Amino acid sequence: MMSNLTTRHDNVPLSHGAFRQRQWMALDRSGVVNLLAAALLTLLGTALATMLAGGVPAIGIDDAAITRSYSENIANGLGYVYNAGGEHVEGSTSFLWTMVVALIYRLTVTPEVTILLVTGLLTWLATYSALRLLRCLAERLGLSGQHATLALCVFLAASPAYFLWSVWTMMETALWSCMALLLISKLVRCVEAEEAAPGASVYAAAVALPLIRPEGIAVAVGLLALSALLDRGLRLRLGAAVLLALTAFAAVSLFRLSYFGQPFPNTFYAKVSSDRMQDIIDGSKYALSFVLGSPFVSVFVAAWSAAALWGLLGALRGQPGARGVVVAAAGVFGFLAVYAGLGGDHFAQWRFYQPIMPLLPAAFALGVALCLVRVCGAGVFRAPMLASGLLVVGIGWMQYYQSRFDITKEFDLTRDGLEFGTYLNGVTPLPSIGVGPAGGIALAYEGYIYDLLGLNWTEMAHANPVKTGMRNHASFDKATFWANRPDVLATFNRECLGDGKQVFWASNDDAFDGIFSDRRFRAEFVPVLFRQGADCWPGFAVPDWLDEISADSGVTTLTWDQIEIRE
Repeated sequence: MMSNLTTRHDNVPLSHGAFRQRQWMALDRSGVVNLLAAALLTLLGTALATMLAGGVPAIGIDDAAITRSYSENIANGLGYVYNAGGEHVEGSTSFLWTMVVALIYRLTVTPEVTILLVTGLLTWLATYSALRLLRCLAERLGLSGQHATLALCVFLAASPAYFLWSVWTMMETALWSCMALLLISKLVRCVEAEEAAPGASVYAAAVALPLIRPEGIAVAVGLLALSALLDRGLRLRLGAAVLLALTAFAAVSLFRLSYFGQPFPNTFYAKVSSDRMQDIIDGSKYALSFVLGSPFVSVFVAAWSAAALWGLLGALRGQPGARGVVVAAAGVFGFLAVYAGLGGDHFAQWRFYQPIMPLLPAAFALGVALCLVRVCGAGVFRAPMLASGLLVVGIGWMQYYQSRFDITKEFDLTRDGLEFGTYLNGVTPLPSIGVGPAGGIALAYEGYIYDLLGLNWTEMAHANPVKTGMRNHASFDKATFWANRPDVLATFNRECLGDGKQVFWASNDDAFDGIFSDRRFRAEFVPVLFRQGADCWPGFAVPDWLDEISADSGVTTLTWDQIEIRE
């Protein structure tokens, strides 16, 4: 599939030393080109991501708002808490990203633009790492780095979902992608002897990955150990990097045990079922849906499978480029395997796999470069290649455009929570509220919030270790709800239909274990509408709290006859 020799343009084999000299001479030119290409791709992809979705507000998705609420509390000296004065709980998943955002909150009380600038910068660096990795492999395989990187740029331009998740959502995706791709890129260059030894960036990535997400320890140690196995000369230095990764993981785990009383983020206990077989089955379905449902991914995975086989055989024979291909393939299949084992999730556009998207088309891009050399030769068919590129971009954009409503609703949850929380702050007395979407509301509301899905509530997360129902949102437990009964069950993310029939869908009811139909709930809660001007939000409240609020609070009571649960 790939060339066995590193050659000059006249096909005379280069010695290893001459190859490295040529690489260093070309470094300045290719480095600048890759940086500019990555910058252009990031700007283009970020603009397309919002344009094709019909526009997304600069407020991030609801899960990112959860992280921001923790970061704001940390920056204000309240500790790592969801509720001011509440329990120590880690509902933000990414320890390192939470601290980065907390630093931003220390600099400004309106951090949205700054966060987007940081995620944009990290996305640029992640894209640059992928382009640099690909050029290294192409050169080692005797292929045109220009043709390979051009092909990769086309596929990235066809992937607006990557830029949505990496930039616009304000999640840790950008940091996760940047550090993972930086490590893979550096290790590829090390095992291919393009860099004499792992630099500070390898050690930094080894430390950062376990701090970004718990599964980062598997990614870091796995890639470092494989690279050390492929190149004995790197074993001592890469062994030191492994030790740093393990130390970082041990340190953050000990901090969690001492501060939160558990070794993993609370989101892990709220989302991941203790039934490991269930997780593997659900995760395998998730991975399969990504491979079969995301444009071109099945072709990319097939290309990486072929490349990995060639790389393993080539590494045994000492072929240039083979070891680098093995490391890069391990990064791709490692990501696929990790989230298949953890069960996947429910978000649009397979968000768990988005961090690796800049690398995913790389093997196919090498195949394109090989085809241009072996089949087309010097006479490249420019018009057919241009048409193919436009077709690829069009298919990618169309698939993303078709899922735009699933995308924008994640931002709507943040907006709805902000608006409802701001309104509820003006109601006296402030009620304790139980919520499903727990991000935007936490940024706005000053009262006590119970996260009924358990992400930010330890007792709820641990109530039922075996999760059944909606993936990642199946921790609601009725007994825990009644033991901590809130004054209001807020359903601000549901449509308000006015004073007539108020409709809830069976899927809404299922998320709360059928509580809307529960006899006790109907006896102890009253359906209500919260109003402020033209805004209206449905919910449920206990009579005791309703008796205390003033008449001008904008709360209208309904009867249970006006509540309809539809299939």
